[in-house]
Amino acid sequence: MYTSYNLEIMKKRIRLYNFLIDSLVFFVIVMIFTMLLNKYVAQEDLKYIMISVYYLYYFIMEWTTGQTVGKMITKSKVVTSDTQEKPSASSIFIRTLCRLIPVDFFSYLFIPIGIHDRLSKTELKQF
Repeated sequence: MYTSYNLEIMKKRIRLYNFLIDSLVFFVIVMIFTMLLNKYVAQEDLKYIMISVYYLYYFIMEWTTGQTVGKMITKSKVVTSDTQEKPSASSIFIRTLCRLIPVDFFSYLFIPIGIHDRLSKTELKQF
């Protein structure tokens, strides 16, 4: 039988797996964009493009499907905290903006509901 402590550990592991998988996906995207745009875009501009792509990846994927590639693999989905339904575009936008907060990722190590979930009123649900 799972205790609440075990469930919290499982949630943290799933979040870590999601992060690692999505980071790998983003790395592949960066490599592709770099190869395609390297001759046409200045290196400094390419950095800004990649930063934008990073946040667009999360926003578009979570807004359209409720999942990123990492969440698809771990069978988890972003839902609203209160109704457990698909979040609105504004909630996903807030969630994505919160990823700009430097300590957002680390917040899940110390509190059960991290910064981008708390402020966007969303959560990760296993299915």
